[in-house]
Amino acid sequence: MKSIIRVLACCLVLLSLCACGSSKEPAASTATGPPPNSPTKIRVVDVSNSTGELFDVDVIGLLWSGLDDALKKRGMFWTPDSPNPPLTIEAQVVKYRKGSAVARGMLVPYWGNTVLVAKCELKEGDRVIASAESKQSVSLGHGGIAIGGWRKVFSAVGEELVSKVVRPM
Repeated sequence: MKSIIRVLACCLVLLSLCACGSSKEPAASTATGPPPNSPTKIRVVDVSNSTGELFDVDVIGLLWSGLDDALKKRGMFWTPDSPNPPLTIEAQVVKYRKGSAVARGMLVPYWGNTVLVAKCELKEGDRVIASAESKQSVSLGHGGIAIGGWRKVFSAVGEELVSKVVRPM
């Protein structure tokens, strides 16, 4: 009986050590002031699912929210009272796999990983100004044990896409 408890204790310690890891996401700013105000305003006009699959989560809505949140953080989110016409973003979900926190906890590499690949275009009228693609995943060691951790990929992809397309500005 004692040997079973020791084995279980060792497995628990090993699991907790393997689940620790560094995050790819930059540390959040501690500034509590309003977001910066940019003269350039951007509006998300379309997000589509080009995977050809139906998912049990709203991949379009989650990516749209991730893009909007990233624009708001930069002070670039278009509102109807903005004086100039906005630039537009059109995005596509190229690949999505929800994954499983339980499977990630089994310590088998890449088993249960959540993966999201998306791309977007920044347009001024019909002219494409910039385009970008992002691939993010939630795996063991990057918040992978948490239930609902798969939601992180949508905000991470939205943040990366916006940072890539506004970089040339």
